Amino acid sequence: MPGSRRSGSGGRGEWPPEALVRVEFGDGDPLIWACTPSDLEQLTVGWLICDGIVLSPGEAKAVEVAEADPAYAARVRVRLAPAAQDRLARTSSFDHDVTLGPWTHRLAAGEGTGLKVVSPEVRALLSDRDGLAELFRSMFAGAALRARVGGVHTGGLVSGGRLHTVVEDVSRHHVVDRLVGAAAREGRKLEDAVLLLSGRISGAMAAKACRAGVGALATRSVPTELAIRIAAGGGLALVGRARREQPQYFWPRSEAGL
Repeated sequence: MPGSRRSGSGGRGEWPPEALVRVEFGDGDPLIWACTPSDLEQLTVGWLICDGIVLSPGEAKAVEVAEADPAYAARVRVRLAPAAQDRLARTSSFDHDVTLGPWTHRLAAGEGTGLKVVSPEVRALLSDRDGLAELFRSMFAGAALRARVGGVHTGGLVSGGRLHTVVEDVSRHHVVDRLVGAAAREGRKLEDAVLLLSGRISGAMAAKACRAGVGALATRSVPTELAIRIAAGGGLALVGRARREQPQYFWPRSEAGL
């Protein structure tokens, strides 16, 4: 969906697209997202994986997107496998940006084992400063919405040393969801993937990546203190200030001495 046009004191302009989307899980309570209302199947599958409801893409049996009433840009109907439906029923809150759940709280408290080891492929890619900077340039070059209207966050899916997918959303958290959804759609192994991000890495974003089994997150900005603690216990590598000059590396606790 293109950016919406509005007229105002500054004249006509195109603004970052944001709308309400209703996500329905059978007879359960719906989820309401404020997001960029495009490629909603990718976003939905990624959210289900990142929030620990779906452990493999096949547990999302059906994701159907339809136009909704004037209050919503679209309605997404999701049919889950029984095991995933049970996990959904046990979820205490849909608002994982605020309520991260007991598992994530344990990581934040330093109780995670950090036993997941960063793959040699991911370590080599992160250590190549010139190569990482070039991947970021390629990501921003493919960010059409950012170039046209600004005001959106950008992400890139890197696997096998190559940038495969660029996603954009008004929500930083949904950028992680979209990248994980893209990897699921393309059949890529997340443990060997690096997700490039244009914005700050929050604790909730690190938690999403840990639950999905992502190899690393890299940003031109910085991770928060909470993100660093969660990543250390969850086996996730982080790179802040991912530029040629002085990138900041944060390795999982099991690799802190490497």
